[in-house]
Amino acid sequence: MNSRCSVLLSVLAGILIAGLILGAIILTTGGEPATTTTPAAATTATSPTTAPITTPSTAATTTTAGSTTTTGATTTTIPFPGDIATKSNPTAEGSPGPTLTDVRAGDHDAFVRVVFDFTGTGTPIYEVGYADPPFAGGGSGAEVPVLGSAFLKVQVMPGIRFDMDSGTLVYLGDTMIDPGFDPIVEIQFIDDFEANMVWVIGLTSERPFTVDVLQDPLRLVIDIAK
Repeated sequence: MNSRCSVLLSVLAGILIAGLILGAIILTTGGEPATTTTPAAATTATSPTTAPITTPSTAATTTTAGSTTTTGATTTTIPFPGDIATKSNPTAEGSPGPTLTDVRAGDHDAFVRVVFDFTGTGTPIYEVGYADPPFAGGGSGAEVPVLGSAFLKVQVMPGIRFDMDSGTLVYLGDTMIDPGFDPIVEIQFIDDFEANMVWVIGLTSERPFTVDVLQDPLRLVIDIAK
């Protein structure tokens, strides 16, 4: 009886051990496929997505640069209408007032502008042309130095800085103006003896120029090419 029980127990123990070994094998083999499959799928999915996004971005940059160049090509140079010959108006027209009220200068793309403002309307007698120094006042005869390599002399009649009736000074601006841009070196007042006003524009070199008379207020406008 005892030997039969021990045989039975040995068989049962053998079955139990075999079951445990089989279960361990099943568990081990079942975990491996899951680990192997996951990284492979993740790597393949990410890799193709990145490449197509970079390409359109580069193409867009190239297009922008191209349009900038095209816009830059619109630099058309319009010829300056003036020349270096003397410009003058020998007779006064209308009622040009003799009093100078302002002198100013402006810097533009292709030229610089000097403006002399006067009272009254019409066209004064003027002469604008290149001249050689020295420049002297008509009343005192004293020489007035002007800086520059070329000199544009501006003469206006009638032209004076004072009010003719009261004798008070109307033009309160500088008698030497430095605008601070080329080709003008300085604009120098010379004299207004007997209402014959003279200014000289010192330049870096002789440049073509134009002269116009504009109204409201009356002004003599000189444009000088850059």
